[in-house]
Amino acid sequence: MEIDDELEPLTVYNCEVSPSMYNLVKYVLKAIPDEYTEDFPSFSVFETHSPWGAHVEEDGEGEGTIFCDPRLLDSPTDVAIGTLAHEFAHLFLGHTGKGGLQDECEADELACRWGVSAEVEAMPQDLGSPTDQQI
Repeated sequence: MEIDDELEPLTVYNCEVSPSMYNLVKYVLKAIPDEYTEDFPSFSVFETHSPWGAHVEEDGEGEGTIFCDPRLLDSPTDVAIGTLAHEFAHLFLGHTGKGGLQDECEADELACRWGVSAEVEAMPQDLGSPTDQQI
């Protein structure tokens, strides 16, 4: 699926998600303020199993992949948006999964600055952190 041109200057290499997941991804990407989009790393988005609803993997060269679990679509919309915003924040911050709770807090704080604080606050209530609970 092609990402809309209206999301430029974001560089999306590949987007293989269902239309419903695409709508959530697009909502989150459009919420990111312009001051962040110019420095946003290039990325791909895939809809596949993720033990946390969604997660990011970096390739070590400034590019990353967001993996979105299809079960995320069964969550309340605010939880799904919060989860995706949190993962896109990890991508922006260059987190590699080794920062533990500090990285989780930083990703939440950044996603909140992007204007989805209510959604981020809803997320832990249903999903928990990766160390607390898996969906």
